[in-house]
Amino acid sequence: MIDIGSIEHIYLYPGKTDFRLGMYGLRKLIGEPKPHCLYVFASKSMSAIKIIETEEHACWLYQKKLFKGRFQYPSEGEESELTKEEIAYIIEGVSLVARIESGGKKTHYRYY
Repeated sequence: MIDIGSIEHIYLYPGKTDFRLGMYGLRKLIGEPKPHCLYVFASKSMSAIKIIETEEHACWLYQKKLFKGRFQYPSEGEESELTKEEIAYIIEGVSLVARIESGGKKTHYRYY
């Protein structure tokens, strides 16, 4: 389980990611990962998210797959940093699409 208290930064990668890449492929998208960070990706169908958690000398890979519905996840925009509250919103199904796709200017959250 993610120890959110030890996390220093959370990075969201907008758009659809090919989950066939697995952990090593996702790490190539990140580049050189920083310790104590989370990196968040969504599947092409937006029905799953994967999160890489980095430690000093290891990485964890988490996945949440919805049996019904889709995550409200930004389809475009730049890599952006999230707060600990915002990552909890995404995991629970709250939409941050407007904030991410507008470059962080809007802070309207919607539940789905």
